Amino acid sequence: MLSKPTTPQILLDCRRELLETIDPAVTDPTVKVAIQMLENVLRNCAERAAHEIAWMRSESDAMVAYARDVASTVGSTAAIDAALAEYDKGDNESLELDAVSDAYGRAGECLSTALERVFATGHTELHLRGRAILDVRLAHEDAIKGEWAFVGRG
Repeated sequence: MLSKPTTPQILLDCRRELLETIDPAVTDPTVKVAIQMLENVLRNCAERAAHEIAWMRSESDAMVAYARDVASTVGSTAAIDAALAEYDKGDNESLELDAVSDAYGRAGECLSTALERVFATGHTELHLRGRAILDVRLAHEDAIKGEWAFVGRG
């Protein structure tokens, strides 16, 4: 028994119970596939729960800083200004998941408008920085997916 279980620990414990206790007792192939699907979901949720807020906060900081750098380097646009103003007026301090997710969405709009400006100007250094931010986002998505597999196929 865990004295201070975290959400990932609880999810992984459920996953272990599913695999070690329930799966061996099941013979129906359809139910076996459902168990495999649930195992994938539990593993992915555990990974996400362990890092989601930190990832969104750090990515948000990077996206907003990038948009500000784009505006100051190649000139702003009405879209960048609006996205940054919307970001700045929102709750960017709370650690509540809904607030962090909302801030992340607003930061994503900052990134999107900044990337549009960079593509329009052809600024190579800023283009590469934007791609690096997108690469971090993709790496986090890959970490969440883990060893995602199509169960019941093959």
